[in-house]
Amino acid sequence: MVDCSTTQLPDTLENQKRYPQISVQKPGCGFPLMKFLVLFSLSSGAILKVAMDHWKNHDLRLLKRVWEFLRKGDIVLGDRAYGEYVTLASLPLLEVDVVARLSRTRKVDFRKAKKRLGRHDALFELKKSQQQSDILTPQEWEKVAEKITVRIIRFEAVIRGRKQRVTLVTTLLDPVA
Repeated sequence: MVDCSTTQLPDTLENQKRYPQISVQKPGCGFPLMKFLVLFSLSSGAILKVAMDHWKNHDLRLLKRVWEFLRKGDIVLGDRAYGEYVTLASLPLLEVDVVARLSRTRKVDFRKAKKRLGRHDALFELKKSQQQSDILTPQEWEKVAEKITVRIIRFEAVIRGRKQRVTLVTTLLDPVA
């Protein structure tokens, strides 16, 4: 599993330089803010790797720093930040699969699926953006497929006492396996 969070640090000169406080705070009136990503085992809860940077860095930039610790056959489970094209297209090149919540901005019409697997379970084709991701180098961007097939699954679940609709996107395409 991967997830990002932030934490305030002691207000030292060294921390202020490396982890600047948010811009809406007046200088000297806030604390340095560090963003960190934790890669951990779902089965044991063990922390496998931590990546840290200032709060302005996107979750995906931190995830890329831990790619080298992923192993063939791993499945990365993450929130909406990781259900986007770069992660879905890049991690399978390392023989690592992805399961993440689909971004709320991506609308899904199951009638337009490439292949239906069930009522709210289908394969879709996603296309690579014309604009290069700033997460990847130009050489890495070149290796990313022009289009990929992903599986999108929608279901209802009770989360914090409320019934919610959950939409997952995954590189695991076989509904039996």
